[in-house]
Formats: sequence, structure tokens, C-alpha cells
Amino acid sequence: MPTSHLLRNILFPTDFSKSSEAIIGHVVGLASAFNAKVWLLSVVPSLADFHGVSENYFGQLSDAAFANLDHDRKLLETDCLRKLECLQKRYLESVESEICVRSEGVAESIVDYAVEKKADLIMIPTHGLGRMRRFLIGSVTAKVLHDAACPVWTSPHPRELEPFHPYRHILLAIDNCELPVELLMRASALAEFFHGQLSVIRALPAHGIPGDEAARKRTREMADALHDQIAAKGVKASVHLMEGNPGEVVRQVAEEIEDADLIVAGRGHLKDSMGHLRTHAYEIIWNAPCPVITL
Repeated sequence: MPTSHLLRNILFPTDFSKSSEAIIGHVVGLASAFNAKVWLLSVVPSLADFHGVSENYFGQLSDAAFANLDHDRKLLETDCLRKLECLQKRYLESVESEICVRSEGVAESIVDYAVEKKADLIMIPTHGLGRMRRFLIGSVTAKVLHDAACPVWTSPHPRELEPFHPYRHILLAIDNCELPVELLMRASALAEFFHGQLSVIRALPAHGIPGDEAARKRTREMADALHDQIAAKGVKASVHLMEGNPGEVVRQVAEEIEDADLIVAGRGHLKDSMGHLRTHAYEIIWNAPCPVITL
């Protein structure tokens, strides 16, 4: 997230699901910490977008609204607006907020609204459904992650989300390429804001024989070199280099070593072959034991 102003505008798109309601405490917590405004958005999807709506979106609406989905969209929009007003009154009275209802494509509307309101952060839950829940993060969330130009905050998947508290242990996940300086500086600014500790994790491809002293020595040398690079940028952070699958390595360090309460990772740039989303970003989100901010 931008270090010059950190957070001024937070977009919270909701489908009135239990997963959306579960992250409201984090939305309010971050808005209060940064004195940010919350833009509370509900999108009325077209039938063509129904497959991308998670956790029984329509089940939260009135039977009359559902029956008239195509014939009387205004009824559905009114129903959503009423629900947004209830959410705003129940949860968001302590922060500045504004509500809005949009129609048509859910992910597209979220991304467009984020641009319109100059959102510094989109906060959205992960909640894949069905037999493959363990490996899904919800198609709307996936589209937003891929298309959004601003940072995106996602909840742990599929673990329970703990109540909001200031982020004291932030873990920055980087790939096995050159040091991403901008990403490092943004993660450092976030840790500094919360008076927290920053750690950096880099997953390495397996090389050598497990337990091989030469391999351990190479890893130590690479860790020392990375630590020196980070220190040269004026950033204080502990460094972890571990061999293995990136998602699992990040989870292990976050959960078992650093007790991280936030993971920061990169999503690349539009000019890259993968679009915004880096190869292992989904993997990190799937395995994360705490919220993830991808930039």
C-alpha cells in the first residue's frame, strides 16, 4: 500500500454472507487505525454471474426479490440497500463510511468502484464452496485479485479469522528473484506504523540431499546476502530461507516460527505474462493462517 498516506479509502464489498460479516471487525479495525473512510459496496449480479457469487448470496435476500431478479432489478437493489444500511448502522458507526449498490458483473463492479473511489485497499473474504473448498478461494475473489490495481486484503482460507488486533508480526513473502524493493518498503512502512516486527521469507527450490552440510552452507550464505541487501535499504528484518513449496513454506514460517498476524506478498504487474497475479500468490492465500495483503 502507498507509504505516503498508507490508507485513506477502504473498499469493503459484501454479499451479506457469513464470510463477509466475519471480516467486518478487521475492516473497522484498519479504518480506525488509519482514520480511513470505508466504502461499503453491494453488487446485484446478473444471472450469468450467479456462479461467481459465494455462500448463497441470493439466500440472504427476500423471496420476492429473488423471484423478480430479471423482471424487477430495482426491487433487488432496494433490498440490498436496506441490508447495507443495517450493516452500516450495526458495525460502522465508529468510522466514516458510505454505502452503494451496483448492478451486473460482481468482480468487474468491485474493481471499477475501487478505481472510482481511489481505494487504497480492497478487503474481501475467501470462501470457496463445494467438494474442492480446500483449493478454492471463490471466483469473485480470484477475479478481484487478478484485476485490481490496488492492494487486496484477504482472510485466512479456510481457517477461522481471529478478532482484529494491530499487526505486530508481519511476514513478507518474496520469490526467488531479485529483491522487490518497493514491496519491501511498503511492508516495512506497515510494520513501522503498527510498531511491529518485519520478517522476510524466501522459498527455495529443493537442491542437494536433505541434511547435506554443503547445501546448508549455501543456504546460510544466501540468507546472509539477503539480510545485507535488506539492511542496505535501511530496513530491519529477520530473514528465513527454506526449501519447499512456497505456499507451505510461507505457512510454516508464519504459523510455527514467527506467529505472524499478517502476510504481505506481491501480485506482479499487468505487463508480466501472469498479469497482476504472481505464480504463487493463490498458493500463499490458500495456506495462510492469517490475513494476506497482496500488492
